[in-house]
Formats: sequence, C-alpha cells, structure tokens
Amino acid sequence: MTAPEPSTPARLPRDPELGFPPPGEVLHRLRTHKGMSLRQVAAECGLSVSFLAALERGETDIALERLGRLAKVFDHDVGSFLGFSRGRMTPSVFPREEQDELDRAPGVVYRVLRSAELGYQVVTGDFAPHSGLDEELQHEGSDLIMVTRGTLVARYNGVDHTLRAGDCVQWSAGRPHSFRNDTDEPAQLVGVLFSSLY
Repeated sequence: MTAPEPSTPARLPRDPELGFPPPGEVLHRLRTHKGMSLRQVAAECGLSVSFLAALERGETDIALERLGRLAKVFDHDVGSFLGFSRGRMTPSVFPREEQDELDRAPGVVYRVLRSAELGYQVVTGDFAPHSGLDEELQHEGSDLIMVTRGTLVARYNGVDHTLRAGDCVQWSAGRPHSFRNDTDEPAQLVGVLFSSLY
C-alpha cells in the first residue's frame, strides 16, 4: 500500500476581467530580472518569504498596503507595478557611457538603450560623412526613426527616402532597410525599435 501523495495547494480562482495582472506574476518577473531571491525581497519589504512564495504561486492574495511596500522594492508605485502607468517612483537614468556601443560599419556607430520594462529599444546612430550600413537590416516588429542631425538616405524595400533633421519615418521592420549618409556633414538618427533586435 502506498502513501497518498501530498495535495498541491490550489491556485486562487481569478476573474480574468479584473483588469490587472496577477501580482505574483509581476513579482516573479521583476524579481528574476533584478536577480533577487525571495529572501532579499522579503528583507526589503518586511513581508515573509513564505507569503511571497505563495503570492508568486498564485495561492494567496495581497492587501493594498502590502502591495505598496512590495512595489517600492522595485522603485514602482502600485499603479506602475500593475502596469497601469509607465511611471515609476523615481526616474530611470541611462548614462551614455553605460549604453552598449556597436560599430555597425566603417564610420557608423550605434548606441543601444536596453530596458526590459520598456518593451522596446532605443537606438542612436551616428554616421560620418559618406558612410552607411554595409548590409540591409530585417527583423520582427516595427521601427520609428527620426533624423536628429544632417541628412540621411533611408532605403526601404529597395526604395530610397531622403530624410533631413526633424523628419521621421515609420515602417514594418520585416522588410529590408538600411541607412547611409551621402553628404559631407555628419548625420544622426534616433530609432525606437518595437522588438528586441540588439
């Protein structure tokens, strides 16, 4: 005769129309992104490890005051913790020297701002005179590009588009695209990539 298996605690029933994500799922995502253990989170917010573990598993709920203390660990308020706003309690600063720098081609330097919580990437591209990308790009998502200095030629799906400072272009990034500077002056772009390319 075998002993009965221990029962697994049932998840709390959840109304799918509550309009916010399960706090335990948010906790797990933010905690793992920051490389924190449950013990570290518990020490910072004053809640027990067992309570936080149960919250992550969806076995318990959390009161608003406790949620506020938990959100503060990750520099969020309750609203931004649950995704109602992109705002945080404190601004996120991304110093230029901490952004990844990529040499895309001779005379072309890209800097990439990565932040998991943004859901997109911001790229700046500096183009020396008469420089350009060696290859066409093609990736998932869509791009929004603004030329912030000089003049660039944006080639999209085989067609050239001349963009001057202040001009923007938006496109589906699944089609081949590239940039070049045909002028004697430096040029720069800022792009928002709605997918993780770099």
